[in-house]
Amino acid sequence: MAETDNDVVLPRFFKVFLSETASESMSIPVSFSEHLEDPLPQTVKLQGTGGGIWTVSFKKIRQRAYFTAGWSKFAEDHDLKNGEFLTFVYDGYNTFEVSVYNRWGSKETRAVKETVEISDTESEEEEEAVADSDYEEEEEDPLVDGGEDTESDDAGISQSEVTSMSMTNPYFTTGLKNRIYELLIPAEVVKDMGFRFGESIKYVDEEGTMVGERGKWADDRICFKGWDRICRRNRLRVQDKVNCEMLHHRKLVHSIKIHITRG
Repeated sequence: MAETDNDVVLPRFFKVFLSETASESMSIPVSFSEHLEDPLPQTVKLQGTGGGIWTVSFKKIRQRAYFTAGWSKFAEDHDLKNGEFLTFVYDGYNTFEVSVYNRWGSKETRAVKETVEISDTESEEEEEAVADSDYEEEEEDPLVDGGEDTESDDAGISQSEVTSMSMTNPYFTTGLKNRIYELLIPAEVVKDMGFRFGESIKYVDEEGTMVGERGKWADDRICFKGWDRICRRNRLRVQDKVNCEMLHHRKLVHSIKIHITRG
């Protein structure tokens, strides 16, 4: 598959929706099986373009994988009609991003859910001003940590911990920092794992998905904006530990899945 330094083409397939055969379940093309885990996970998530996420059962029946329990709800919520087709983009972990196209080939956004879209709209000066205001109120704001933001605090890849937390990808550990607007990727993680990063990344937590744009540091450190949105909507506190699992395709990290351990 084609791949660049700034983007990656993830495995995908498309299906035409026919109510007679796909109202209660949807089959996965046999040719797509090489991209799936063996054994299959019991459930996967379907992420619609409207921002919602549906959890569906994932089963193998007569050597073919199927979306089963939960698929009918997805189809109903998206008002799927005969002759419409869908594209499924697989992140290599347990999520399919699903797009719906009508019978005339136009992409449609359905089952819209209110989401937060992150963009780099604030200047660095504005961010610093807001940060300074937060620090002055740190006794009342649980999202502020008085410690130094250093790379050594963030690093921590442990295969034993990965196993115990059911994470299948490398991760690093972080927490609340003074500069909560950006997530810093530890330099040793990048070097040891040989990972690459594009101009944006997806944050994945229990609430859904957000997109963070890549920040710019004078010393070329790798960081991504919008981290404060994750901290706030998960009500992180100083004593909480956050394991950032790096989902990648051929060493290009496209998503960071958030695992929180409350202190």
